[in-house]
Amino acid sequence: MRRHAALLTLGCMLAGCATYHNPLTQKTERTIYPEQDEIVLGVAIDRKICAESKLIEPVPPAYSAMAGRLGAVCDRPGLRYTVRLVENKEINAFSVPGGFVYLYTGLVARLDDEETACVIAHEIGHIVARDGVHTLEATVLYSIPAHLLSGSKRTAAIQKVVDATFTLTLLRYNRQQELRADTLGVIYAKRAGYDPRAMLRVLRKLEAESSTTPPRLLYLLSDHPDIRERIANVEATIAVLEKGS
Repeated sequence: MRRHAALLTLGCMLAGCATYHNPLTQKTERTIYPEQDEIVLGVAIDRKICAESKLIEPVPPAYSAMAGRLGAVCDRPGLRYTVRLVENKEINAFSVPGGFVYLYTGLVARLDDEETACVIAHEIGHIVARDGVHTLEATVLYSIPAHLLSGSKRTAAIQKVVDATFTLTLLRYNRQQELRADTLGVIYAKRAGYDPRAMLRVLRKLEAESSTTPPRLLYLLSDHPDIRERIANVEATIAVLEKGS
């Protein structure tokens, strides 16, 4: 934590922090990456992922429609949310800053449409909370020489560093971030007209898979909170939503 704070302070001195209105807390916060840079960062990461992955194209229209519906009701509706389908037998999904969501075929093959929508909603929750941005503020940006941290060279510098250094291991989230993404996912699913209880079905399917699927293929549980804690959190969120409706 102290190292992250020191790096953030250094970055502010070199690049100048921008202000950002956090729609979740309704507070103005300081950030190294304003939304424009976040989108540039996301595009650069997406380009690298697309180059290194086997994508199924075109993406099924249903997935794009889900992202559109969920994006319209989330707390950052101004972003464009894009879904990519990756041909990979791992049970996995992830997102990167700027609005990009990736689903693995190994996961969606086990889910129905309502459940897939809830997974997308969870990933949009990470994007809304800027979880990836907060992680990368302490990594990617600090590989950029100080003299490139301003003006037109900034975009090119971000893209170059992403090409050289970015790996998915940088996007590991902590317990609080994952539970918050579950909570936001349930809220956004309900707002968009999907069954929020589908999130419970996803988690229970993952729990069942854990007894038969090799850990290397069950990536969604590899660094996430205990599955029973996630289920309890989603159940509590749904109870609050039902009570308020």
